[in-house]
Amino acid sequence: MPKIKTYLGLDIGGTKSATIIGTSDGNLSERIEWQSNAKAGQEQMQAGIIENAKKMISKYPEISSIGVSIGGPLDAKNGIIQSPPNLPGWDNIPLKKILEEAFSLPVHVDHDAGACALAEYYWGAAKDLHSVTYLTCGTGFGIGIVIDGKIYYGAHGHNCEIGHARYADDGPMAFGKAGCFESYCSGGSLGRIAAWKFPAVWPKAPSSEEIGKLAEAGNYEALQVVEINAHAVGRACSLVADMLYPDIIILGSLANHLGKRWIDKVKSVFHDEVLPDARKVCKITPSVLGKKLQDYSAIAVAHRMG
Repeated sequence: MPKIKTYLGLDIGGTKSATIIGTSDGNLSERIEWQSNAKAGQEQMQAGIIENAKKMISKYPEISSIGVSIGGPLDAKNGIIQSPPNLPGWDNIPLKKILEEAFSLPVHVDHDAGACALAEYYWGAAKDLHSVTYLTCGTGFGIGIVIDGKIYYGAHGHNCEIGHARYADDGPMAFGKAGCFESYCSGGSLGRIAAWKFPAVWPKAPSSEEIGKLAEAGNYEALQVVEINAHAVGRACSLVADMLYPDIIILGSLANHLGKRWIDKVKSVFHDEVLPDARKVCKITPSVLGKKLQDYSAIAVAHRMG
């Protein structure tokens, strides 16, 4: 049997960040989470990342490599962060180089959606499948693609994007474009849809949590918002399946937060829209790694280095 390796994972976000200890067999043993404080600037944020990583490395000297899961855009090949909207000041930051110099360990950096798809391939719903896609359905709407155990990148190591593609001629605004998939499909879009569709009820966009709770309680307008969102996600799934013919499309955060009614609507729209041949081969399912997916994603990035 291959030797079990220990990894340090870094899950870096605009609101919260975490360091995670995990192993090649999918065991998570320890975690430190802290507020990112992204508005304080990238230098202060990096200092926090390095400080918390040092704590783990001193405790686990057997760590063989470091994996970083972070939002894009980024150049994954060279580990350069290229101005993510949730990380102000992270403009062409050579994160891979910074961390390798700080810890003298191999470091790999990947887009969070691709890292999540990889985690599901190693330890989750897509274990060992040929073609895997993951739709974040979280704060934003991103896509990760894994083929034969390798994350697919565009030119120069760029992550794939789906959020900016246009879904409708009109709708809420995101990415500077009204009607794009990001504005309809993300968890963060629920409030924007509510204010756009029902301005008399919500003059200002409510939180996604508020919409979710109202929908669960049977509120008509909130249920309509969730329906609009699920319909758009179903369309996005059909587009992905028609283009890529993946074995599986895994749905992220909203699938766990909004539950069976939302998932059933996504699947229904997908069934009606997708090519029959793609429908036969492509399964749609929520993430089985659930709330631990982000932790697993950072470990998966380290694990792919071997």
